[in-house]
Amino acid sequence: MLVLESARLIIKPFEKNDAPKIQELANNEELASILGLPYPYTLQFAENWVAAMPALIASGDEYPLAILHKQTNKIIGTITLRIDKKNNKAELGYWMGRAYWGAGFMTEAVKRMVQFGFQALQLHKITAIVLTRNLGSVKVLEKAGLKREGLLRQHRFLLNKYEDVYVYGILREE
Repeated sequence: MLVLESARLIIKPFEKNDAPKIQELANNEELASILGLPYPYTLQFAENWVAAMPALIASGDEYPLAILHKQTNKIIGTITLRIDKKNNKAELGYWMGRAYWGAGFMTEAVKRMVQFGFQALQLHKITAIVLTRNLGSVKVLEKAGLKREGLLRQHRFLLNKYEDVYVYGILREE
């Protein structure tokens, strides 16, 4: 089984019984406003999401993984690489429960996932798209070594308005 570790985290595939914890973490209005998640986030949403993951991992198309805090063994967020096999690259996506923001956990998880992408998957490039107003996520990407490659104007439609996003990327040789 795929298990990644860092100093404070374990990153691994979700289990079916993880859905209630995902529902609890994702059911946050502030998080929903950044990610475009439904709010309120129901248990049914979480169950459907968790149920779809094993097939994605098995196909190698996507690696949606749970982020667990080593000390408590509790899920604190999720991180995903969506693979573009034709171009040997992936898009990184992630979110973390509001209570865990600002402690460096996501930077640690992103660094470990980037390492996995380059070493285990032999990717050439990893990208990420972040809302320009999501300053916490911008800091995470920059601390993890990704470089801002551009701005896409009015690229996402969230909460009845168009939002600008930054595009970040990192190459294997970097």
